[in-house]
Order: sequence, then structure tokens, then C-alpha cells
Amino acid sequence: MTSLTDFGDLALLLPLAAAILLWLFVAGERRVALWWLVALTLCLGVIGVLKVYFAACPAGAMRSPSGHAGFAALVYGMIAACLATRAKGYWRLVALVGGGMVIATIALSRLVLGAHTPIEIALGLLIGGASLTTLLWGSSAFGSARLPLRPLLLCAVVIIVLLHGQQLHAEAVLHAMGRYLARAGGVCS
Repeated sequence: MTSLTDFGDLALLLPLAAAILLWLFVAGERRVALWWLVALTLCLGVIGVLKVYFAACPAGAMRSPSGHAGFAALVYGMIAACLATRAKGYWRLVALVGGGMVIATIALSRLVLGAHTPIEIALGLLIGGASLTTLLWGSSAFGSARLPLRPLLLCAVVIIVLLHGQQLHAEAVLHAMGRYLARAGGVCS
């Protein structure tokens, strides 16, 4: 199960997100790239702030929204959306369902490993989904014919092969920040 959850780790998703940004810039899709940055900032920012807040102010079953699930929803959702915009008929559905299955598998792995509660996973997915929706809504030129998919897909495969299994332990840092704020007082009032 750990090998499945590793597909949602920051060590893998941050380079994938950077590759998507670079791909958009090289393809001349500056507006979409800007919306990608907005979506990344929204997703990572909200999840990060909530992780710090809930570390300072625990709230029952909510200890920390699932960053794996949320960030995976944004990154793999973007890749699935890119594939779906190019696909025709049945293949469009395959791209969207396949992306959804990858995201759902990562989210489920967090539950099976005991890393998060169902509500924490749902909140992470909600944040990632809202960030993806913001991107798709804001970038009306999304899916333009100028975007060759092969470079992005090749880069994604290389990143996944090289970085799968690596881990960034950002949550420990965010929880330490929350505990510090709780000791400092006034955060949870």
C-alpha cells in the first residue's frame, strides 16, 4: 500500500507540477500557466494552512487534511484533463475515469495506511478538486491544439520512474509550526 501512496507524495508531485508549468510555458500557454500557478498556490496554501491550524487546534476526527489526496487530485486531475481534451469518444471517458481511479487509489491508500480519517481525505480531495476546477474555469484556452502532449507524458513517466518512493516530510514541519503557535497562545480562541 505504501507504493501506492507514494504516487501522492510531494517528492513526486512537486516535480510533476513543475513539469506541467514548464510544458505550458514552452507551448506558449502563458495564461493557462498563470492559472496553473493560481491552482497550485490555492491547493498547497489551503492544505498547508489547515495542517498548521489543526496541529495547533485539534478538532475531533480532523487532525490534518490529506495533502496526498488533495495534491494528487490537482496534478493527476490536470494530466487527465489534458488527455481528455485531446481524446475522442470512448477514449475521453477512459482518460477521465483513469485519472479518477489514480486519485481514488491514492486517497484510499491513505485510509488503509491509517494516515488519515475519511473526513481528512474528503477535505483534501475537496481542496484539490476546487483548485482543479478553478484552473479549468479560469483558463478558457485550456486544451488548445498547440499543446503537444507527448513531451508532458514522457516527462511525467521519467519523473515517476526516478522519484517514486522518495518522500518529503513536510507534514512534520507544518505540525511543528502548529504546535509552536498553540504554545504561543491565542491561535485557537
